[in-house]
Amino acid sequence: MITEILIPRGTSLAGAIVREVARLATEGKIKPGERFPPEAELAEMWNVGRSSIREAFRLFQMLGVTEAKPGRGTVLVNTAPLFALIDWSHFTRADLINDIVEARLVLEPIIAAMAARRADADGIRCIEETIEAGRQALGNEGASINASLDFHTAIAIAAGNQTLLLTTRLLRSLYLESARLSRRQSENYEALLADHEKILAAIRNRDPEAAAKASDEHMRHGLKMVLNSVELTPASGEPKRKRGKAAASR
Repeated sequence: MITEILIPRGTSLAGAIVREVARLATEGKIKPGERFPPEAELAEMWNVGRSSIREAFRLFQMLGVTEAKPGRGTVLVNTAPLFALIDWSHFTRADLINDIVEARLVLEPIIAAMAARRADADGIRCIEETIEAGRQALGNEGASINASLDFHTAIAIAAGNQTLLLTTRLLRSLYLESARLSRRQSENYEALLADHEKILAAIRNRDPEAAAKASDEHMRHGLKMVLNSVELTPASGEPKRKRGKAAASR
């Protein structure tokens, strides 16, 4: 049963909601098939703003944790991703963006190289479609971020390794904040899209080395954009993000 939970202050409220719902799942207090109360009721029950509720539930929907059922509202359909979130949710804080990008610097070039070796015509077409979606989304932060994340997921699908695809999908939620921060400046949209086109060209050319190189450059490019954005002041009283070891090494 979805009940009252204590949302601690001084941290990201959406992140706190994610952690608390994950905790309830790991403790067996909520199970698939249960329905969440309406947004307004949850906001009152948990003493948080509706925007925080929406942000947390966007993450749940993206991970396949919840579904909107006609006539029933939002239903918990899969708790498996929540068991990962109970350990990983703290990485969504802005002050740990470097850790997320470092992980991507390891994974993304490998996945791109595999896609260059294995992608079939359908896989390449799916990657192309995400780039076209990115072009249509220029200047629209939310649509641009989704198109970018879809691009990387499409490459993982084309790579043909189910474990890496699962990892990409599980980590997708962690990429949201770094993707958002890399789009602080309007000119960054086209620059990141150009990076995607270079990666696609290498995959089309069946050149694993070039695909890995283009992917690595893209990750470093995105990191530089994050670090060059205006001084970050994370929400809800978190301290300003400091340039960590990843920043120092780039």
